[in-house]
Parts: sequence; structure tokens; C-alpha cells
Amino acid sequence: DRNIITSLAERMELVEEIGQYKKAHNMEALDEDRRDALLKTWVETGRALSLPEDLLREIFEAIHRHSLAIEKRQQEM
Repeated sequence: DRNIITSLAERMELVEEIGQYKKAHNMEALDEDRRDALLKTWVETGRALSLPEDLLREIFEAIHRHSLAIEKRQQEM
């Protein structure tokens, strides 16, 4: 469980950096193609590890929703 939390914390740090980059380069926070590609990778990887697709989708969507909120805050600063 600690590994999951640590990985999430590291990911959120990266999300802040990505948000700053997108702001500096006048990019939108949401990149639907990138989101869809990541979700596909999550599902494929999860299948290979015998994880339920619905669980992976729920986790991915929660993480993506939070990440998008961080990136949007970065753009408002």
C-alpha cells in the first residue's frame, strides 16, 4: 500500500511540472488522445496481470480527474 501512495505522490509532482510546461507552451490541460492512449495501456497491462478492467478504469479516471484539476490550476496561476 505504501508503494501505491508513494507512486501517486511522485505522479502528482510530475503532473505539476506538466501543468507548468503546458502553461508555458499555451497547451490545453486536457489532451484526449493522450488520455485515451494511457487508458488503453492501463487496461492492456492490467489484463496481462489478471486485474479487472472496471477496477483499472475507475482508478485511472480518478487519477486523471485529479491530475487534470492540478493542470488547470497551474494554467490559472
